[in-house]
Parts: sequence; structure tokens; C-alpha cells
Amino acid sequence: MFLFRIPFLILFLFCSCFFSDEKESRPKKEILPPLEQLAVSLSEKGFLVNKQRMIVLTFTSSDGTSNIYGSILSEKLTTELVKKDRFHILDRMVNEKTLKERGLSLESSPDLETLRKIGDTLRVDVLVTGIISSYQNGVFVNTRLIEIKSGLILKAEEVFVRIDG
Repeated sequence: MFLFRIPFLILFLFCSCFFSDEKESRPKKEILPPLEQLAVSLSEKGFLVNKQRMIVLTFTSSDGTSNIYGSILSEKLTTELVKKDRFHILDRMVNEKTLKERGLSLESSPDLETLRKIGDTLRVDVLVTGIISSYQNGVFVNTRLIEIKSGLILKAEEVFVRIDG
């Protein structure tokens, strides 16, 4: 009778190794906050050789009007981009006065000529524009890294930012 139990014991041990409730632990992917995700994506190396001068324009609604979250999200993204040390980032508040003196503003503009005027005034190579779209309990933030000279979009990214309120 003992010999009869040995194969069942071996089978039981074999099955318990492969069908146990314990799962293999895998390293968990770190989840970054949304604006840090944007900064990481926009500052990925490889497509630009040298550090370039940049400014983040104030994000607007899709129709080009001001958005209640536009300024704060632009400021937060500016901070995250500075932390990545990939660009020479111009301070938004310091340069706002210079732009106003020339009849320009930090508001994102769909007009390439206006973007070029901002670029020439501030001597920036690239700038970040953004569109904010409300959705349920937050906003989608679509950003574009635009080269001033050509008007080409060098990089684009979208994140969802949850708004508690």
C-alpha cells in the first residue's frame, strides 16, 4: 500500500509547484505622475543634439480660449522639464513682461507666425504648446514640442490629469 502512495505523492508535489496560488513576483512598472510623464516624453534624448532654448506657453482650451487650469499646468510642466535637464528652459513669469511689451503673450497660439514672433523675441529654438480638454473628473492635456524655424512638431504627448474638486 505504501508503494501505491508514492506516485500520488510525487504527482501532488509536482502539481503544487506549477499550480500554486503564489505568483512569480515581477518588478512593477513605476507609475509617474501625469506631468512628469509629459516631461519625460518631451525631453527624451535622441532627436535633438544640443540643449536648446525653450519656453512652455500657457495651455488653452481646444477653441483657443483661456482655460482655468492652463497656467498652473504650464507652470508645473515647466518645473518638471527643468528637472530633466534636457533643455535651457526660460522662466515664464520673467519673460511675460518682455512679450507684453511687444504685443505678444504666453497664451498658446495656433498661428505659426505668432509662434515665430514669440520665438524671435525670446530667442528660443523650440516651445511647448498645449490644449486642455475637460473630461469627467479631470482634463486631458495634449502637448506639442514645436521647432520655431520649421513649424514642425518634434514630439507630442497626451496625459490625463485628475482634478479633485
